[in-house]
Amino acid sequence: MEVASACTARHIPVTVVDVDRPLERILGAFPVRASLRARRTPRCPNHPDHGLRSPVGDPIRGIVLPDGTELTADLVITCAGETPNTSWLHGTGLADHLGIGIDNACATVVPGVYAAGDVSYLYSQDRRAPFWSNAIARGKAAAASVVGLTPIGAPNDDYFWTELLGLSIKVVGPLPLTGEPTHIQGNLADGSALLTWNDGGGRATVVAYGIRKPVTRLRAMVDSHRNSEPKPIPQNGSAVPVTIIVAMYSTADQYGGLGSRVDSASRRT
Repeated sequence: MEVASACTARHIPVTVVDVDRPLERILGAFPVRASLRARRTPRCPNHPDHGLRSPVGDPIRGIVLPDGTELTADLVITCAGETPNTSWLHGTGLADHLGIGIDNACATVVPGVYAAGDVSYLYSQDRRAPFWSNAIARGKAAAASVVGLTPIGAPNDDYFWTELLGLSIKVVGPLPLTGEPTHIQGNLADGSALLTWNDGGGRATVVAYGIRKPVTRLRAMVDSHRNSEPKPIPQNGSAVPVTIIVAMYSTADQYGGLGSRVDSASRRT
């Protein structure tokens, strides 16, 4: 969709063919439907399609949908997704159908062997999340584990950003999102809002929808939701006044895009 967004911004007509609405499998139905309503454009119609598409012509000048509809174009781009390249690990016990499973230290089932990057997934999540931010976080954790140190940060960083037809979308927190947000700040119809999902278990996801807000601010919002649960009050002893000094150091906003391989020819997996 980032390619389609770039084309529509330059007034180039684009047709998107997919089994779901764009990004719906990652973001969930609510934010995607709201995004498409806010940015509906005749230059980028979406064709939902659950069958195989056949290329037309040599060189390719379009595709034919299962119902016989032929779509022609000056350029056809396929986004075929990605599959973990683990065939070379056959027989080692390291990989399964999801990829290479790891724990919080990036350790695999084989002692002394660590994994990081898009090919890995956390046992606790039981799914891969091939985002740039996660690849960086796991690289740091694996490097620390290899030299015998305890990783300082978590092996996953639930953050990514993308653009959908000119609408900036930045997400911090677990995905995918289900149901409607628990809190909306702003105006969805205008394509400018801050959305919050809270799963009731102390985990929150914040979506900056059409708002260019620094990721450090979004992380702070997620942390505030995580820490907002009431803490038990000590029942024994007397209250002691305490002074706390908090020094906060923030780094420059680190942007990670929603990774997808864009190839000139499709492949089926």
